[in-house]
Amino acid sequence: MFSFDNSHFYSKIKRAVLFTAFFSLLACEPKENPTLPSQLSKKDKAVVNVEPSRELLVRGVYSDLLLDPHSAQNSDQSAFLRDLLEGLTAYDSQGKLIPAVAESWETEDNKTWFFILREDAKWSTGELIVAQDFVTSWQNLARVSSELKSYLAFLNIENAQSVINGEIAVEKLGVEAVDNRVLRIQLEKATPYLPHMLAHIAMLPRYSHESAQFVGNGAYRLVNQNANLIHLEKNPHYWAAQKASFKFVDYQKLAENQNITGLDIVQQPKNVPENSPYFPQNCTYFYEFNMQDPMLSKSAVRKALVSMVSARDIVQQVDPQMMATTNLLPYSMQMDQESTWEPVVVEQVFGQYGVTETNPLQLKITHDQGNIHSNIAQRLVRMLSQSDMLRVSTEAVSLQSLLEKRSKGDFQIIRSGWCADYHDPSAFLNVFYSKGPDNKMFYSNPKVDELLEKTLTLVNEAERHSIYAQLGQILQSDNAVLPIFQYKIPIWVHPTLNGVHLDNSTGVIYSKDVFRKVRAQ
Repeated sequence: MFSFDNSHFYSKIKRAVLFTAFFSLLACEPKENPTLPSQLSKKDKAVVNVEPSRELLVRGVYSDLLLDPHSAQNSDQSAFLRDLLEGLTAYDSQGKLIPAVAESWETEDNKTWFFILREDAKWSTGELIVAQDFVTSWQNLARVSSELKSYLAFLNIENAQSVINGEIAVEKLGVEAVDNRVLRIQLEKATPYLPHMLAHIAMLPRYSHESAQFVGNGAYRLVNQNANLIHLEKNPHYWAAQKASFKFVDYQKLAENQNITGLDIVQQPKNVPENSPYFPQNCTYFYEFNMQDPMLSKSAVRKALVSMVSARDIVQQVDPQMMATTNLLPYSMQMDQESTWEPVVVEQVFGQYGVTETNPLQLKITHDQGNIHSNIAQRLVRMLSQSDMLRVSTEAVSLQSLLEKRSKGDFQIIRSGWCADYHDPSAFLNVFYSKGPDNKMFYSNPKVDELLEKTLTLVNEAERHSIYAQLGQILQSDNAVLPIFQYKIPIWVHPTLNGVHLDNSTGVIYSKDVFRKVRAQ
């Protein structure tokens, strides 16, 4: 998804930007996050070569790091913050949702939720974490200028939008500390996947008392900064400290041309080492059909068009690192679904609707400018033009124009994509709800609407996922979109590291979850 507030609850250390200077408090509160230093020393640009150790994990980052989760803007900052702070829920090493500060949660209607905090959840000072800490933190999120505050409304928290707009007091936000260990969250509409959404970086808590040093509640705590190196050590007050293998974690600032093979973890390296693993993302690249078009509104026509396209061939020719797919849902959300191929006599289908070689179907593919988008569009044209009953052209526009055309429905077939903010199939399936704000293709299927509405009433997750499977099958057979690939990103992982799973599509790697197998020193 997608600077700082002036709350008296927070000391300036919360806003400190690391790597721009030696570790210290900033003298003022900047309106925007500072950019990277323009130069690194020759020493900094040298190859980093750290001897593998069972006690020390070294992570490389390219951006300045922040101590404020409400200002996080990239994966480097998010990874750093997740080492220092922990929310109600989190992900395990395989990308599955697990309890974190909250040991459990319950709801009867998916609107009123109760999260029970662990008795042994503590700040790095040794103080107990209480429900009011989350209330205060989220109320302050609603006050800041960061766009992340919109996530409160995305969660459907009661009164969130009105609070963000300044129409009512922040105390009206639908979160309440019932007692020290019970947090009540009131939603405006049923949201069965709320626990998944709470794993988002924006929902991390912030310590609400004055402190001379940064206070967190994650598996590691901040020690100091030495030039372009930030030192963390295991937090002895973390509730699961015994499960963290590494005693120390260092974050090393990198230059763009720096060799990283001596480091342990680098997310999205600028220079990808040979044989570096690529991890799937919960993002899909696809084309949308405008269902208001008389021909494209017909499922049989869409099926004929989709049958003419080989996503695998496109990906192999354009970007072999991506994962070719015939499904909108990322592989980790497909619930063991397998698409079945059915032969389609394209000319026969088109002929049923009056399309002939002398009266061909005219199609325009709209895409944004850029090599990858143009290459994919041109390959689509060649595949579809194999039929003499089609006349296919392309329209390359700026990204801004693409978004405007999609919003207005000014297209026939348009390049699109979707990334999930939380790891649940609903993040993709809700796009097809006929009354949903993100349904710009005018897709409408009463059965899909009925099933999507039913999922909101189900508390049992297994029952809900059974319906998700039905929805996936309906959308697949309806050829609602033309999928091309699921995104993948490179993440450098040192060969001696264990605990990192290549099928984890969340992009989250906690330092506490990895360990090293090396000979004892």
